[in-house]
Amino acid sequence: MGKHLSNRIESLKKQVMARHGSFIENMNPYIMDIALWKSTLPGISRVQHRAAYLKSIVALAPVEIPSGWRLAGEHLHASWPTFGLLRKLKAVEKKRLAEFNLSREEAQQVKAAVEQWTSINVSREFCETGQLAPGISAGLGTSGSYAEATVFWASGWTENHSIRDYAKVLRIGFKGIKSEVEAELDKCDITDPDFPQKENFLRAARSICEAGILLGGRYAELAAEMAKKEKCEIRRKELLKMAEICSHVPAQGAKSFFEATQSLWLAHILTCGEDGINANSIGRLDQILYPYYKNDAAKGIISKDDAMEIMEELGGKLYLDYDVQAIVLGGLDKKGNHAANELTAIILDATDKLDFIRDISVRLDSKSPDALIEHCAKLIIKGGGIPFIFNDDCFVKALAERGISAEDARDYAPIGCIELTIPGKANPHAVSGWINSTKCLELALFGGKDPASGIQLGPKTPDLTEIASYGEFWNAYRAQLEHFAKKMVYFCNRGELQQREFGPLPCWSVLTDDCIKRGRDITNGGAIYNYHSICFLGTANTADSFCVVKKLVFEDKKIRPANLLKSLKNNFKGGETLRQLLLKGAPKYGNDVPEVDLIAKKVDEHFIRFMDQFRTPLKGRYFVHLFSFLCNIGFGKTTGATPDGRLSGEPLAYSLSAQQGRDEKGLTAMLKSLSKLPHDMAAGASAAIVEISPKMFEGGDGVKRMANIIKTLLSLRIGQIQFNVVTAERLKLAQREPDKYGNISVRVAGFSQMFKLIGKELQDHIIARTKHEQ
Repeated sequence: MGKHLSNRIESLKKQVMARHGSFIENMNPYIMDIALWKSTLPGISRVQHRAAYLKSIVALAPVEIPSGWRLAGEHLHASWPTFGLLRKLKAVEKKRLAEFNLSREEAQQVKAAVEQWTSINVSREFCETGQLAPGISAGLGTSGSYAEATVFWASGWTENHSIRDYAKVLRIGFKGIKSEVEAELDKCDITDPDFPQKENFLRAARSICEAGILLGGRYAELAAEMAKKEKCEIRRKELLKMAEICSHVPAQGAKSFFEATQSLWLAHILTCGEDGINANSIGRLDQILYPYYKNDAAKGIISKDDAMEIMEELGGKLYLDYDVQAIVLGGLDKKGNHAANELTAIILDATDKLDFIRDISVRLDSKSPDALIEHCAKLIIKGGGIPFIFNDDCFVKALAERGISAEDARDYAPIGCIELTIPGKANPHAVSGWINSTKCLELALFGGKDPASGIQLGPKTPDLTEIASYGEFWNAYRAQLEHFAKKMVYFCNRGELQQREFGPLPCWSVLTDDCIKRGRDITNGGAIYNYHSICFLGTANTADSFCVVKKLVFEDKKIRPANLLKSLKNNFKGGETLRQLLLKGAPKYGNDVPEVDLIAKKVDEHFIRFMDQFRTPLKGRYFVHLFSFLCNIGFGKTTGATPDGRLSGEPLAYSLSAQQGRDEKGLTAMLKSLSKLPHDMAAGASAAIVEISPKMFEGGDGVKRMANIIKTLLSLRIGQIQFNVVTAERLKLAQREPDKYGNISVRVAGFSQMFKLIGKELQDHIIARTKHEQ
């Protein structure tokens, strides 16, 4: 296999990067408005309206086959869709409404349709008075935004953080799925009290299937028309082949590896048309496509090089500047055997050759083949933060112990950054809520009062001057955390009920078991598994702070509680000597010191066990992400100075990584600290980013050295880890001269991105993270 891209793929790569993704250039900004208007019928239900709206978008959106592509299909709208009538459009864009030749009356109808759809109060209160109880939103933030939240943020509403059952589309196509829908409608008993609800959903499901069939048909027609005008015989044949394939898929089952890839891509376009691209993820790509590759290879009609080029082209189709369309490779099959195959290596090599941002991870365990581990190591030391590693020994156990069958747990896949789901079987309500444990510790220090505002934000508990022992301080922290965790559950449950009424997702539902069989949308109990995933922030800062209080306040009595509170409230103004004692006088998480690492374990285990007791309106569980995404920046801004020596407003540590610069004892020590945490209880997944200097991999055995690091983390039962192989000096250079050096890719917070596209505040945060050299 060649080490370099072909001229064709290189050209496609440049093309898609210039367009910032697979988008139609100069898309009319009113497409969504017109589609909504055309699907607005008297008395239409919300779920049928949303399905009809997607079908209208498919019918209205322009279709385009850019030069050189053999895979057909461009996204139906922008990555973050909003209605044109709700945006501030430039004058030239405003004129484009005229392209639809609407009468004045029709233009008013369009506007009214958009206003009606968007004016429904999706934040409606589900309580008797229609108002929130006094104080219930304290700590949430004035607008419900996590950028303003002090202690927690909660939504309960789920969109695009999903993995749909693409394999089903490949097997039977949307015509086959439509037959399933119609069979369910035919066997319904109209006297069944549940029939009206089933009929309502199934009619919507049928519209989704028709939209999928129409999407392939439109590209088939375009390719055939283009072939008639094409003068180059090679390109003419390519277009005729495209027309033939798109007339077959995704309407029917795929017959070849290329057809399967084309079908998957068109199905992905359709699903992104419903609720945006963002974290609508692909799932276990090597498992989905391998049967088609294996069959073609056995017949001698495809080579590894052919498959490589197809995967390179698919990678180009999936390109975004910010990409969380997750693909995962390897892992176990449903029986517990290793499932990596020939296609696993092909996809990794295609990713390597493309050499741009892709969201790709690999599932491994302590018994994974050395060849696969070394393949991962080779890509990691290249830099760019991919692939990232998920440990099956941890997450299969965590899921299976929380209601997921063993077979389905072995089939898990990450969404977006790191959030776990069961592809085609679950509504995971990923990142449904976030809670800041370090703010809860701050409130425990001050008796529930926010020291910055003086407001009694949490329950009244003794402040540090009134507490006689470390155990009492732990209990005060628990009281604060549990108080706000219950509030978060309330808002998540509200969000689930709100979405059931206002935000159905019929396309996601059609590709999720058992929505068709049950006749229910995924937001209304159609999926086999329903759960909410909650992000827990601040593990490192909370553990470090607890350790300082335990050692320096209660054991060694080197610091008086009143002096500590005063310094924290004043953000150490005039108290730098005390701050240095806090920084150096007690051990810090990330250095393999059991005294503090076991506190971190206790902090995480307590929260996971606390969340295990709650249930959702659909009787689902609450799974925990030990993950911060970018919220460690925002929540850090609303958290005052803390006993670990962190200044007010500074970022919290990223996920389970140590606070920036505090992991001073080397990579092995950091991994050992990580290993003490309860990854095998985190059914939503855990996360850590480890920064390594390229110096560690100099010489001829760099790949083996990285492979040994991966084997170590697997044997230590660390759940999920991401690597940045880069120096701080290189990043500072990229920061100073972004146009010249800023194209370097780095792992940010569950995703990779070109360094020059990241804001300075986040760049500084990444630069400050320890770059291990030994």
